[in-house]
Amino acid sequence: MKNNSLELVCCPDCKNRLSEQIPACRINGFEKYLCCSKCSVIYPVAGETPVFLKKKDLISYGRRMDFMRAQYANFYDTLTNLMFIPCGGTESARHEVIDRLEIPENALVLETGIGAGDNLSYISERTGNCSFFGIDNQQIMLDKCTRKLRRSGIRAELFLANAEQLPFRDHSFDVVFHLGAINIFRDKEKAIMEMIRVAKAGTKIVIADETEKAGKLYGIFTGKQPEIIPPVGLVPKTMLDIRLETIWKGYGYLIEFRTPGL
Repeated sequence: MKNNSLELVCCPDCKNRLSEQIPACRINGFEKYLCCSKCSVIYPVAGETPVFLKKKDLISYGRRMDFMRAQYANFYDTLTNLMFIPCGGTESARHEVIDRLEIPENALVLETGIGAGDNLSYISERTGNCSFFGIDNQQIMLDKCTRKLRRSGIRAELFLANAEQLPFRDHSFDVVFHLGAINIFRDKEKAIMEMIRVAKAGTKIVIADETEKAGKLYGIFTGKQPEIIPPVGLVPKTMLDIRLETIWKGYGYLIEFRTPGL
């Protein structure tokens, strides 16, 4: 993690600033830690990735869904391309979301649920001077993301964390978006509120995921899941320009809104 990135990071529990500590010898295999002086919690840094997930934070979605998520992570590229075929193809589907982002010069960009990092290359096509940040709650996906970004020459700060408890300070990012998987979040409202909290004033926030039409199609593999209802009703009424649209040929939805300006 870069030193200047430490200014953006906070304790996901109490939102206090964190300090970097390097012990004289490895502790539990880690050479570096981020420490919260307020709640006395320490977070290890694995390589360059801060680990904000504790065992109690790990969520089970049921045995079948957990198995499917593990298999999906192992064969991510192939399965993602297959899943996007009904939506018009992977490139078209991603552009349908990424093209809705407003990206100023020298933007700080946060993706909550970065997965393998595929979306960052689409943003880089539009502007090459962004600073990318991404969180995911699966280490296997962050490992894939690291390898993929290294091959593409794109740099990003990655964090093992939950979208419902973002480890970032208030009003930090110029661009905040989420593409995929918010449907299975336990607390969608909290995740949306966290996106709002870390976005700068006037930031356009974009959220996209599958519709019930897609859920029924993929239910062949995942089993019966709760009905998919786009969480646009969870966006606070104080937000501006709230919109809900159907995308991906009916297999996806897109929610966009803007945080109030100063």
